Amino acid sequence: MRTIFWRVAYEDEQLGEILKSKALVLPDLSRWPIAKNKNEEKIVSELKVGHFVLMANFNPNNEIGTVKGVGKITKNDVGSVEVEWKRPIPSWSLTPNAQGGVQEWRNEGVFCFDAEPAKRYKLQALTSKLFTAHNK
Repeated sequence: MRTIFWRVAYEDEQLGEILKSKALVLPDLSRWPIAKNKNEEKIVSELKVGHFVLMANFNPNNEIGTVKGVGKITKNDVGSVEVEWKRPIPSWSLTPNAQGGVQEWRNEGVFCFDAEPAKRYKLQALTSKLFTAHNK
């Protein structure tokens, strides 16, 4: 089952600008030639207001995904997605399981987390804490 949490890879040098903007920046999807999620329009159409975007890159050596930016979708009209960005400090380390999670992180630049990994990573609690803590 799919969740409201999305992983989006990013270019390291772009992260600061992305987090200062209100824009959703998807990676160059051609970098993942065997990805199932290759269509930018389809990805954007599946994002809903209230979904969370985790700007996370994957280190294949230690098999850890590192989240350095978290966004909450605040608007998704045709052709216009707005995001409220926060920077988790410290960054979040997500360790996918070897039974399939590692392959998804390796093969997909953008994906929606399934329910079980989202629960294991405690994404609901982490995002709630991040967004309520900053809004006080």
